Amino acid sequence: MRIFNTVSERLTKIPIWGKFLINILILYILWVLFFKFLRDFWIVDYVYEEGIYYLTLIQLRTTEFLLDFIGFKAHTLGKIIWIEGHEGVLLDRGCLGRNTLGLFLGFILAYPSGKSRKWGIMIIGTLVFLMLNILRISGLAITQYCCPRYLDINHHLIFKYIVYSVILLMWYLWLRQLRRSKKEAAHD
Repeated sequence: MRIFNTVSERLTKIPIWGKFLINILILYILWVLFFKFLRDFWIVDYVYEEGIYYLTLIQLRTTEFLLDFIGFKAHTLGKIIWIEGHEGVLLDRGCLGRNTLGLFLGFILAYPSGKSRKWGIMIIGTLVFLMLNILRISGLAITQYCCPRYLDINHHLIFKYIVYSVILLMWYLWLRQLRRSKKEAAHD
C-alpha cells in the first residue's frame, strides 16, 4: 500500500506539461496499435471501413448540396464530386481529415483537465472541423471549375493552412477558457 501512496504522491508532483506529454505518448501508442494490430480483426476493420464509407458519403453529399445551394450544378459518383461540364475532385481517405481530426482530439484528450470540460470542445471542434472540410472540398471543386491550374496549391497549401489555423485557434480558445475557469474557481 505504501508503494502506491509513494507513486501517487510522485504523480501529483508532475508538472502539467509533463502530464500532457505522458498522455500524448500513451495516445500515440494506442493510435499505432489500432492501425498496426487491431485493424487485423475483421469486426474492427469492418466497423472502421463502414465508418470511413459513411463519412465520405456524408461529406460528398453535403458538399454537393452546398454547391447546388450557391448556384453550381454539382454531381457525385463514388468518391468524386464535380461541377457540371468540368472535371471532378476525388475525395480520398486522406481528404477526410482523419489524422488532423485525430490530432485535434488527441490534444484535447491528452491535456490534463476534467472530463466534463473536454466533451463540449470535442463535439464542437469535430463539427467545426467537418464543416470546414466540407467548405474545403467545395472550394476545391470550385477551383477545378474556374481555374484548375490553382488546384494543387489550394489543395496542398492554402486550405491546409486554413484548417490548421482554425484548429490552433480552437485549442487556444479552449485553453484560455480553462485558465479563466481555474482563476474563477480559485477566487471563490
